[in-house]
Amino acid sequence: MKDGYITVYLSLVTGILLSLILTVVEGVRMHTIRTQTECVMDMAMDSALAEYHRELLEQYDLFFIDMSYGSASPSFANVEEHIRNYMNMNFRPFEVFDIPVGKDLTALNAEEVALLKASAASDDGGAVLKRQAVDYIMHRWGLSYLNQAAVNAEVMERKGYLDSDVEQQRVEMEKEVKDRILQKQQEEDEDWEGQNVELPSDIVNQARGEGILGLASSRPGELSRTSIPVQTLLSHRGKLLEGTGLPEGKTKPSGIAGNCLFQKYIMEKCGFYGQEKEHAAFSYQVEYILEGKENDLDNLRAVANKILLIREAANVAYLFGDSAKREQAKGTALLISSILTQPELTEPITALILFAWGYAESVQDLRILFDGEKVPLVKTSESWNTPYSQLLTFRGHLSEYTKGQSGMSYQDYLGAFLFLQAEEEALNRLMDVIEADIRMTPGNENFRMDGCVDAITAQASVKSGYGRSFQIMRDYRYE
Repeated sequence: MKDGYITVYLSLVTGILLSLILTVVEGVRMHTIRTQTECVMDMAMDSALAEYHRELLEQYDLFFIDMSYGSASPSFANVEEHIRNYMNMNFRPFEVFDIPVGKDLTALNAEEVALLKASAASDDGGAVLKRQAVDYIMHRWGLSYLNQAAVNAEVMERKGYLDSDVEQQRVEMEKEVKDRILQKQQEEDEDWEGQNVELPSDIVNQARGEGILGLASSRPGELSRTSIPVQTLLSHRGKLLEGTGLPEGKTKPSGIAGNCLFQKYIMEKCGFYGQEKEHAAFSYQVEYILEGKENDLDNLRAVANKILLIREAANVAYLFGDSAKREQAKGTALLISSILTQPELTEPITALILFAWGYAESVQDLRILFDGEKVPLVKTSESWNTPYSQLLTFRGHLSEYTKGQSGMSYQDYLGAFLFLQAEEEALNRLMDVIEADIRMTPGNENFRMDGCVDAITAQASVKSGYGRSFQIMRDYRYE
């Protein structure tokens, strides 16, 4: 047997080499841990955003994470737990899948995940939702898209149709004439010829009490009467789940362009009379956004009355400016005032007849709009539909009109009203509509828009089995 030996030099070198090797191994381990942590965090954030709500995307082209994940209570903690679970699944895939592995050289574990920021759909009065809606329309139609709604709204405002006092003028004029007739009646004997005189405006006014929908719609019995308990929807809930608002670098779309794009989104994604959306909670969704009543019929009636007032203001203004039509009304007024032996009432009665004529034409305008046709905002003698001879029987001639005219449709009026509506009110009611629709789909009975987020900033605390701890932060959002 030969004796082995080792020199002092080799002993010293071996110690140094072992220290170097162990240091390199530990350095590689540290680098691997950092790289693996970053990769796993990125994959977990991608996985969290991949859990966007499918129905919300399919119906409204919106990307949001539903923080309830189908449960009754949305919370930021649910998202944190999902991210943590995804991280641990990627740190230790062999615990989930049948993967042959040797020793785990990193032994990493995500101990805690905290959301530092989260943009909820309802934050800032719905600004987060509006940003996505406007981005969708912008990418679909381009920046050059301009909506006629802004032009229509501006014209109605400039002409004073939106705040017209035509109804107040009519009531005051009617009271004046009736008071004068009553006073004359008290002064005369029982054989006075004007005792039973009925003004043309009295006959037309009978229609005012019948309800506008029965006149405007050719099939009033087919109108939706669906009712929704709006108290459960976002705009009526007392306390909402609040996030941190719009993500950094993003601003709420505003101005004419932003409002036009948002109005276009509502008209594209929501149903309304004549273009009802299938399988929707509300049949008249746009009308609900405008009026906020819990019944379809009430919302449609409110919008119809609003259009009626605009049409009445425009039509009465035209009549008072058309000398030929004024002469027709004045001829009848002269006859009535002579019977009443009150010639001074000729002008007031003429005005009342013109008010009644304008109302009759406005009701027919609504029938035209409800039939899907268009009506000029400002009438001319060629576009006027109600002849004076049919004033007292106008209800029997509502479907007799010239089709294919240019002007504004019912949809155009809705667009103009949306453009003029208060932004936060429109956003809240849009979220009501979305909630009601999504809750009709399987597994989404408790869906809430304030429980949806589209941008999150998460910080994870990671610990290694080899005594190392790390923190990592990532900012992810839908773009």
